[in-house]
Amino acid sequence: MLRLFCRSICASLPLSSASWGHILPDSKAYVAGKWAKSSSEKTFPIFNPANRTELCRVPAMSTAETHTAIQSAKLAQSSWSQVSAEDRATVIRAWARAIHENRDALARLITAENGKTLSDSYAEISSGVASLNWYAEEAKRLYGAIVPALGVSNRRQIIHHQPVGVVGIITPWNFPLSMITRKAGAALAAGCAVVLKPAEDAPLSALAITQLAVSNAQLPVGLLNTITASRDPDGAQAIGDVLCKDPDVRLIGFTGSTAVGKHLYSQASVHGKRVLLELGGNAPFVVFSSANVDQAVRGMIASKFRCSGQTCVSANRILVEDCIYDDFVNLAVDAVRQMKMGSGFETDTRIGPLINEAAVNKASLYVNTLVESSKKAGAKALIGGSLPIKEPFNRGCFYPATVLVDCDSNMDCVKNEIFGPVAPICRFHTEAEAIQMANDTAYGLAAYVYTNDIRQAWRFSEQLAFGMVGLNSPRVSSPEMPFGGMKDSGIGREGGPDALHEFMDIKTINWDLS
Repeated sequence: MLRLFCRSICASLPLSSASWGHILPDSKAYVAGKWAKSSSEKTFPIFNPANRTELCRVPAMSTAETHTAIQSAKLAQSSWSQVSAEDRATVIRAWARAIHENRDALARLITAENGKTLSDSYAEISSGVASLNWYAEEAKRLYGAIVPALGVSNRRQIIHHQPVGVVGIITPWNFPLSMITRKAGAALAAGCAVVLKPAEDAPLSALAITQLAVSNAQLPVGLLNTITASRDPDGAQAIGDVLCKDPDVRLIGFTGSTAVGKHLYSQASVHGKRVLLELGGNAPFVVFSSANVDQAVRGMIASKFRCSGQTCVSANRILVEDCIYDDFVNLAVDAVRQMKMGSGFETDTRIGPLINEAAVNKASLYVNTLVESSKKAGAKALIGGSLPIKEPFNRGCFYPATVLVDCDSNMDCVKNEIFGPVAPICRFHTEAEAIQMANDTAYGLAAYVYTNDIRQAWRFSEQLAFGMVGLNSPRVSSPEMPFGGMKDSGIGREGGPDALHEFMDIKTINWDLS
């Protein structure tokens, strides 16, 4: 049993919080090897989006604590980089094991602060554990090379990889655990140290897995610093600016909106820092007439409505060939009608709450704008499309699963990332039209194609301007494959065989033997 850290916090939480109390620090962040409060004594609340009740309060850390964390990370990294790959792997595997052993508590914690269903929370934990185990093994496969010198017999040329140093990591609320393991796990495996700023809406999972890293996995002091910050002027944005400007931070890793990512990129580039950015998406889900329509509908439901549509790789635009459009729509509406909306703690819930009221308003705005324009455009909502007014949904951040039909590429819900359970369905007539519609976006993260024509599958996939493509599958992500996008969807790749190289510098060594 883990050491009990939060007797006082459990007294102020709902009864169910007892299931995660042993892994959640006592309302503190983790800086320089210590659980600490903010120097200002300020805190900010974390809410359960299913009912908008306060779960607890966490420290509103400032730039002062951030500088302390950076210096601690710098000191720790100099030693960690000298630790053998096998020993680093042992620590990271122990972290993965601790997360797996505490998956029940972590799943409830994720659902409480994020709202996603318990099944989605368990899936996130499994993904996070798999990433850590992958990186632990990749730490032992960081090979260099000896390159023959052209025209010179007494020279040896060596390519060597070494850790970049301290890494600043900023993670989102939609995957509050796995986005940390995917970034911090790779950085630590590569020999770097981490200053982590988790999302303001869902930082509790970050604190919990930090506790598991330092107490169960015995991660050395200073290698992982977790700073919670509010949206106040001296909070999240100010801390992000410090990470970009401090010369001891050599790389910024960020998952979030394109607007914030571009701001961080601008700040980091001024100071000569590398970035690893996973930003917004506007994924097309293309269904050709040769596809198995039932399979395509199941894939669309899985991609669009997982985590209530709040993933960067969610199907955002459903593009269906005209001759099967009506069949697809009818099956999609029937499938959506079967999905229960409710608390993520209820086992039969498929649509949980959105993260906060702003997200609800955004989803509502898209639909309302579409309804207003439907007099001219002819689009309409076949199911969903309005805010729930009945108890208990009107007390939480809920928006129902919505299917919009007869949409076109000029509508806001097609042009922009929705990040909610709204599925706009457009029709196309030719393959050329489909590729034009699919690529008609500034984003390029994920795309999905359903077809049983092998030639078409290859031809279409190669023309898509997206970093990841799911062929007859709603899945585009796994630890052993690179994750990332093109265009406004980011820079660099997470996961895969080259993931650790994102956190390493390449050094060339030339050696004259005489």
